[in-house]
Amino acid sequence: MSTVSPSLPIPSATPKKRIVFLDVLRAYAIMMMLQGHFVDTMLDDKFRDSSNLVYSTWHFMRGMTAPIFFFVSGAIFVFLMLRDARPWYQNIRIQKGLRRVVLLLFLGYVLKWNFFYVFSFKFFPSFFFVDVFHIIGLAVLTVIVVFIIYQKTRIPLPLMYLGLAFTAFLISPVVKTTDWSGLPIVLQNYLIKDHGSTFTLFPWIGFSLFGAVVGWHMHKQPNFYHTHWAPLLFLVLGVWIHYSVNDILNGLYRLTTIDHFRMATYNNASFWRLGHILIVFSLFIWITKLFKNINPLILKIGGETLVIYSVHYVLLYGTWFGIGVRSLGSHTWSPWPTAIGAILFLAFFAFLIYRIEEIRYFLYHLVPHYTGLYYRFLRLKLRRFYIDKREQLAAMFAGKVP
Repeated sequence: MSTVSPSLPIPSATPKKRIVFLDVLRAYAIMMMLQGHFVDTMLDDKFRDSSNLVYSTWHFMRGMTAPIFFFVSGAIFVFLMLRDARPWYQNIRIQKGLRRVVLLLFLGYVLKWNFFYVFSFKFFPSFFFVDVFHIIGLAVLTVIVVFIIYQKTRIPLPLMYLGLAFTAFLISPVVKTTDWSGLPIVLQNYLIKDHGSTFTLFPWIGFSLFGAVVGWHMHKQPNFYHTHWAPLLFLVLGVWIHYSVNDILNGLYRLTTIDHFRMATYNNASFWRLGHILIVFSLFIWITKLFKNINPLILKIGGETLVIYSVHYVLLYGTWFGIGVRSLGSHTWSPWPTAIGAILFLAFFAFLIYRIEEIRYFLYHLVPHYTGLYYRFLRLKLRRFYIDKREQLAAMFAGKVP
């Protein structure tokens, strides 16, 4: 069988159904996540000085990656879902979305397996920690359920998404301080971080729901996002939220008398981050306008975030086999080796995505093909061995051969 040419061109990652600036933004977020996880895993604690300008800037930028990821996931899914005007039970994007929910929840747990223990039916507490895949999966499920409710009731779709997004942010402090000890730890991990979860449903699902509102607007007013008014609007809105979040929350409290708005002024980090997301969102719209011909590799990286996250998790943390980059000395590296290692880590994944079609062809076609050939060859050898040795084997089993 012929092999794949090593000089395969990178296919375009900009089909009609993809939004270029969102893929570029996702590429930025996933690459920031890669270097952020690498540095956080390897850098010695004594160098984590918040008074150091370099470290504090890195720490702030690293904190942007997860909110951006959730926000963009919600925006992209809703934009694509609304392109299909058929009822929900015929909507192809909803069918794909439900399959993606199952896949994300499955991967969220499988990535934490250790194969040396799972076959002995031993599960460590970390197996049940909730991570980004779990939350994105449930966010997509929530978006779908709300859309079904919209089609049955005709309650304005953006109003429901916006209301649920605000609710997710507002109830987060209450959820964190509530006693959930009556629930199984598996469910507690979705609500609180006490047992080791990295993310919880609240407030993180709120970022995806705010993104869903933007996805709805992109569907309704697609031409608006080809003008300079769109990035300007998001920039102004983001800066306004950043500097006026407490005034906004107090104003909403006076308007509605809902006490959660007042309480949120003491825990406004999620709203603050939302402002930053909108600022970054605006910048990436402008960037894709400024640079018309985006490198196809960047777009491929933005479209392969599921693969990148899955591979990086196993490679960095060594979850499946107990051997990963972390084994080289977690929290012991000085800044320069850490920085060089992070760059090499990024380069590895850029190369991985550059060659992703060849890798998939190898895994899905060549490996099964040659495995099948080897199996047939082995079966033939065993059959010939049996024919040649059957008399000796018969005598052996009859007890004639000691």
